[in-house]
Amino acid sequence: MNSNYKLPFNPTSLFCEDGKIATCRMEESIAQNIMLLITTRPGENRFDPDYGNAVWDTEFENATSEKDWERIFCASMATAIERYETRICKPEITVRVNHVEQTYDNKKFVEIKKKAVIRIKALLKENFETFHFATEIFLSPLSVD
Repeated sequence: MNSNYKLPFNPTSLFCEDGKIATCRMEESIAQNIMLLITTRPGENRFDPDYGNAVWDTEFENATSEKDWERIFCASMATAIERYETRICKPEITVRVNHVEQTYDNKKFVEIKKKAVIRIKALLKENFETFHFATEIFLSPLSVD
């Protein structure tokens, strides 16, 4: 039985005639959970206050350099994956913070934002195949590209 549920979860599907909940492949389910781990600050999940990435505790600290942010991010993600994503093992996590110029049609100036490029390579415990995850997020304010 497939127990990899697709996010976002739609609770009204439980009350439909067939009562089926949308599912997805295991790799997609893992990627969804990793994305939640990346974007959740510890304490935001009321059922488990440790769930998330501790890097967000340093989000507004001016003294945190980009290299420190990258180091904290990788260490926290390694811990979070070990604890909350047990379907993979041996994660290799890389993150690079870049500066990106953004222009908008309705604004007369260029905005420079920080963007984190995140890559995770791991092994699926089920069959030891390689699992790849990649995303990019803009920092302060956080947004997903």
